[in-house]
Amino acid sequence: MQNTFAVSPLRSIQTQVSVAVLVIFLATLWTLSFYATKILLQDTERLLGEHQFAAVSFVAANINDELDDRLKALTTIAGAISPAILNNAQALNTFLEQRQLLQNLFNAGVLVLGLDGVVVAEAPRSAERVGMNYMNRDTIAAALKEGKTSIGTPVVGKKFKTPVFGMTVPIRDAQGKVIGALAGVTNLGVPNFLSFLFRSQSGVGTSYLLVSPSTRQIINATDNKRVMERLPPPGVNALLDRFIQGYEGSGVTVNPWEQEVLASAKGIPAAGWYLAATLPTQEAFAPIVSMRDRMVLATVLLTLLASGLTWWMVRRQLAPMLAASQTLASMADASMAAQLLPVGRHDEIGQLIGGFNRVVTALAQRERALVDSERQLADVMENVETFVYIKDLQGRYLFANRALCESFGVPMGEIVGHDDSKFLDDATVEKLRRNDHIVFLQGETVRADETVVRHLSGRVQRFSTVKVPLRDADGVIYALWGISTDITERSHMEDELRIGAIAFECQEGMIVTDAKGVILRTNDSFTRIMGYSNAEVVGKTTAFIGSDRHPAGFCDELWNAAKRVGTWQAEVWTLRKNGEVFPQWMTGTAVKNTHGDITHYVITHIDITDRKQQETQRLQDEAAHRTVLVREVHHRIKNNLQGIVGLLRQYSRRHPEMSDTINQAISQVQGISVVHGLQGHAVTSSVRLCELTGAIADEIRSLWQTPVVVDIPSCWTPCVIAEREAVPVALILNELILNAVKHGGKAHGRVDISVRKGAQADVVQISIVNHGQLSATSQQPGALHSGLQLIASLMPRSGCILCTEQQGDLVVTLLALEPPVISLDPPGPA
Repeated sequence: MQNTFAVSPLRSIQTQVSVAVLVIFLATLWTLSFYATKILLQDTERLLGEHQFAAVSFVAANINDELDDRLKALTTIAGAISPAILNNAQALNTFLEQRQLLQNLFNAGVLVLGLDGVVVAEAPRSAERVGMNYMNRDTIAAALKEGKTSIGTPVVGKKFKTPVFGMTVPIRDAQGKVIGALAGVTNLGVPNFLSFLFRSQSGVGTSYLLVSPSTRQIINATDNKRVMERLPPPGVNALLDRFIQGYEGSGVTVNPWEQEVLASAKGIPAAGWYLAATLPTQEAFAPIVSMRDRMVLATVLLTLLASGLTWWMVRRQLAPMLAASQTLASMADASMAAQLLPVGRHDEIGQLIGGFNRVVTALAQRERALVDSERQLADVMENVETFVYIKDLQGRYLFANRALCESFGVPMGEIVGHDDSKFLDDATVEKLRRNDHIVFLQGETVRADETVVRHLSGRVQRFSTVKVPLRDADGVIYALWGISTDITERSHMEDELRIGAIAFECQEGMIVTDAKGVILRTNDSFTRIMGYSNAEVVGKTTAFIGSDRHPAGFCDELWNAAKRVGTWQAEVWTLRKNGEVFPQWMTGTAVKNTHGDITHYVITHIDITDRKQQETQRLQDEAAHRTVLVREVHHRIKNNLQGIVGLLRQYSRRHPEMSDTINQAISQVQGISVVHGLQGHAVTSSVRLCELTGAIADEIRSLWQTPVVVDIPSCWTPCVIAEREAVPVALILNELILNAVKHGGKAHGRVDISVRKGAQADVVQISIVNHGQLSATSQQPGALHSGLQLIASLMPRSGCILCTEQQGDLVVTLLALEPPVISLDPPGPA
């Protein structure tokens, strides 16, 4: 038999421990090696850079001093040249030849130039440059035009055909005016003071470059081939760009020959140049590279040595464990019972093997007891008809008895390890898990009725279930034990009894439907009310008894209410079998099972035709009674107001001096009285505008003994005043007509009132005309007398416009009324 416990050499503890130790050792060793090499390179680069920068600074200082000395010498000699000497060529040549120091300082000679830049003398004397114009040289132009002392940019000389550069100082007269220039020329193509300095400071591999930043050009170099060489444009070499921008220091870069070099630069202030020194890093870091190679070799040797020692030590220490594992593997291959293993060494591995032996002994004892117990339990489980099962904390089956396996139609091997989702639908699984969680989380025994739906067949069953928590030796719940008894048939019988009790205990018409609204049965009251027998309606929905009195979707809203809140009530117009449409009061109730799922609907209905007729008659009687009562109230208010008017008239007769004021009050009270009089005579409490206008005019005509003529067209559509605006409009009309009588109507014999339609159909205009003149202040708010102030306070916020204008010797007042103050009344006599 194949050894199922055989371990691959790559997966053995010996190999894994050896590899782990080696990996840690090698990672540490190689990391240390690379880190040390990197630090050495960085320190070497820093130290060499500092040394190189010190050297280049020294050479740059010497060059700067040499340039300063030459400029000072030129300045001294230029100060000794007077205008007389400058204008005498012979004397000037003699003067220059006597100054041998200048010729020693400048290997290409000394020139004296006039203001026009033409050479007038030179030393050593030669006829080649005398008469030549050098005004195009920057240093010559700076001295002659600006009076500046400067060092020029190197150029290829006209005489020597090699790179030269000049130093020029101005020659001034006694007043300080520039009269010429003295220039010293250095030929870079032959030995000069710069090349001498380079040779004296050059080391092995070190090269010097004297650079003009303004022209990006090499002035002089250790390698003569690079003299006058143009440097790369900006952006090509970052370190070179930093040197040109004025940076003084060291760095690593790549030269034009793609060679990595260590470079340092130092500025030369006298000329605006800088001196650079370069050294190939291959030469600079040669000792460090050699040391790194030796460290790598030592690391490799140590790696090999550590690997061998680690392998040998681990193999020696794990030998007893390897022997024990081989013994166990042979027991498994031979299907032998577990036996005690020999303990060869009293160390940690010996303790491990001893502990294994004790576990084997205890397991053998427990196994014998467990076999006996399992045999007894299996006999019980296999012979009961109820479902017995065990589930773990994740809801997976650990055990299922014969009855449950037969119910699911699979052997126990296909049940164990799976949960309920393999056999039942999702809704059922969710409900079962809730009960399972109560057992697991609360540790309580659950007794409940559970409805299950098979996943494939859709079969619905109900079970009476008991679920008990199972605990280990420490009291921790690790599973549940459940027993479920099929009570499907009993539940059906209970549903039938519950439906029958609800349906036939009522005297109203009754309809019982299933959850989809299909009629299952009706009672005798339904047949009596609707005219249909039970056989005619079973299997149909309730849609056939509906009428067209309700909007679309009305019935759907009722069904949705039953599903949402469990019941609905509504007045519904239904259709009898004989075609009669009549009202019923209907109530729908949802019937639910113990889990809250709707299984049926019960609809009760009562014929409310008589009730509707009685309600209609009651409303009509109440309306008639209210109309009589309201008319009586208006009539009594009018009588009381007329009584007040009588009292005011008596007071007026006793106090003639107050008759005008009292008459005005009488007129206002009569206006209100007219409104209540009209409301008391009308069938409804509405007041027509034309009737109100005529009645107020009559009262004022009678009170003030002045003709008031009201003109209303014979063909007139009456307008009704809004009930809440009737009194304010009456008072406004009373004040307007009274003002017309008092301010001209009484004196001239009459006041004319006309009622006409406005520009729009729902607008009415009342025009009041009297003789008189409007005062100059009549339109000012402060000038209004009490009557007009009353009108202003009574004016409705909308639907009423008042204006007054002078037309010759007539005053015309226009009152325009429109909705919402008035509304059109059905056609009738005005």
